Amino acid sequence: MERRVLDFATGNCRLSKRRGFLVVTRPINSLETEEQLFPFDEIESVIVHSPQVSYSNSALITLAENSIPVVCCDEKHLPVAWVWPVKAHHEQSRRMALQAGMPDPLRDELWQTLIQAKLQSQAAVLEYANLNPEPVLTMAANVDPGDANNAEALGARIYWDQMFDKQFRRAREGAPPNSLLNYGYTVLRATAARHICSSGLHPSLGIHHHNRFNAFCLADDLMEPFRAGVDRTVVEMWNEGKTAVDLEAKERLVAVMSMSMETIRGKAPLSRCVEWAAQSLVKSVLDSENRLSLPDPTSFSE
Repeated sequence: MERRVLDFATGNCRLSKRRGFLVVTRPINSLETEEQLFPFDEIESVIVHSPQVSYSNSALITLAENSIPVVCCDEKHLPVAWVWPVKAHHEQSRRMALQAGMPDPLRDELWQTLIQAKLQSQAAVLEYANLNPEPVLTMAANVDPGDANNAEALGARIYWDQMFDKQFRRAREGAPPNSLLNYGYTVLRATAARHICSSGLHPSLGIHHHNRFNAFCLADDLMEPFRAGVDRTVVEMWNEGKTAVDLEAKERLVAVMSMSMETIRGKAPLSRCVEWAAQSLVKSVLDSENRLSLPDPTSFSE
């Protein structure tokens, strides 16, 4: 069973807890309300845009206890606050200590694997969009440990120029379709952070990303090979003339988490692949050896 992303974009509602359910209460009129109940074990993440959403403390505690992130976003669909559990795994302290002390050669090898997979995934999206994947595949074949030759940035320039046009710049505050990318990456980031925390690692301690203002550096690292799923959906909408982050766009971007991927275990939804990637990262940390397990990047071309 795949968990669902709950998105509260507009309107007034209250989130509370009743037994094993998150209760969403909305006013119908001045006298009546309606309720929806969502089992906590079926929720992937909660993303809030509306300033009129309120919470009970018991709801927030239970969401945290179930490693379900609550992401508060601004009008550009960028996260500005997260509610995150203090403890989510019985071996958390040991794993975090090993994570913090990860040797540089292992970090460099893990980053090399992630960036190679990211570039291969981007090439697959270009192929899906009937564009030229070869320059990006060439970059993927030449990623050094730690990406010392900056293949990621060079590949990104080629990739975005083809995906949209040479005037497009990928920037969080940039022109459309950046807002669509922002929203899709927010959903993906929440999924990555959830599984990192559930695995007993700390989302702030990145492999490559290091920013004292970023509480989710490791999530940003782990999600790199999966961004292409968001990109593929955004370029489809862009080609259809859709630029607004409306209800339809959100539904399509949330559906990226259910995209079918080919793995060594057979076909699986993208969200499950993120979970397995987090688990394989834990093995890498515990064994001091690169054991990353990622889906076949050519899945994005199908």
